[in-house]
Amino acid sequence: MQTRSLRTLVKIAHAGSFAQAAGQLGITLSTLSMQMKALEAELGVALFDRNHRPPRLTPLAVSVVEQATAMLQHEDQLVELCRPSDTLVGHFKLGFVTTAAVRLLPDVLKRAQTLAPRARFEVETGLSAVLQEKVENGQIDAAVVTDAGAFPPRLLSQLLRREPFVFAAHQRLLDGGLAGLMAQHRFFHFMPGTGIGKLIARTMGEQDRPKNAASVVLDDLEAIMECVTEGLGFTLLPEPDVTRYLTPEIRTLAAPNDLERKLVLAIQREGALAPRLGALKALFGAA
Repeated sequence: MQTRSLRTLVKIAHAGSFAQAAGQLGITLSTLSMQMKALEAELGVALFDRNHRPPRLTPLAVSVVEQATAMLQHEDQLVELCRPSDTLVGHFKLGFVTTAAVRLLPDVLKRAQTLAPRARFEVETGLSAVLQEKVENGQIDAAVVTDAGAFPPRLLSQLLRREPFVFAAHQRLLDGGLAGLMAQHRFFHFMPGTGIGKLIARTMGEQDRPKNAASVVLDDLEAIMECVTEGLGFTLLPEPDVTRYLTPEIRTLAAPNDLERKLVLAIQREGALAPRLGALKALFGAA
C-alpha cells in the first residue's frame, strides 16, 4: 500500500471535502477521486458515504484516518532520522518551562520561519521536572528547562543562557539594605518545587532570616511582582523576569554567590534529534 493515498485520505478528513483537499494538495479533483477509489478497492471497504454531497467519511474511515495519522507521523520521523543534512524538517513537539516561554517562544518561532521553513512545531509549557520526564519518555522531542543540578542521565542538556538572580523590592523597603529585608519584610517565594524555586529556596535557607519571618508562595511571576511593586514585600528571581515588570519604584540587589539560573535545551541523548542539535539550537540564537 502506498502511503500517498493515505495522506490524501487524511487531508480530506482535515479539509472537509474532496475539492478543498485537492486544492491544498495541488492535484485535480479527478486525480484525488481516483486515488480514493483505488484505496477503497485495495482495502475492500467503502470509505465514503457518497449519498451525501460532499461525500462523508464512514465511521470505519474515521478509524482508518486515526490509524493512518499515527503511521504517517512515524514515517515522517523515519525520513527525518535518515536525512543527512543538519536541517529540521517535519513535525516537532517542544516544551518550554512556563517562566521562560513568554520571553523565548516568540523569537524561536520567528527564527523558525527562516531557518526551518519546512518544520512544524507544537508547543507546550509546564514545570521543568514534568518536561524532562516527557522528553525522556519520548512524549515531546525537546524542552527548554531550568537546570537545577540533577539532570537525568538519558538526557543531553545544552546550555542556552545564564540568567543572574536579583532581589527586588520597593525602594521604601531598602533603608536597611538586604539585611533589613531579611529581618523585617515578607518574602514572596516562587513555587519551591520548580527548577528556579529550588534554587531560590536553597539561597534563602542560607540567609540570616528569623524563623518566623513571613513568606508567601505564589505560582505566578506577575502576581509576585505586583505585590513587590505595591511595597508588600520582596522577592528573589532571575533578572530577566524582574526586568519585565520593573517600575521606577523598584530596586534590585545582586543575589549572593553569583546565583544564576541555567536555561538548558534537553533532548534524548540517543534520540532522533541528537544529530540535528545544532539546527535546533540555532532557533534559540545559540551557536
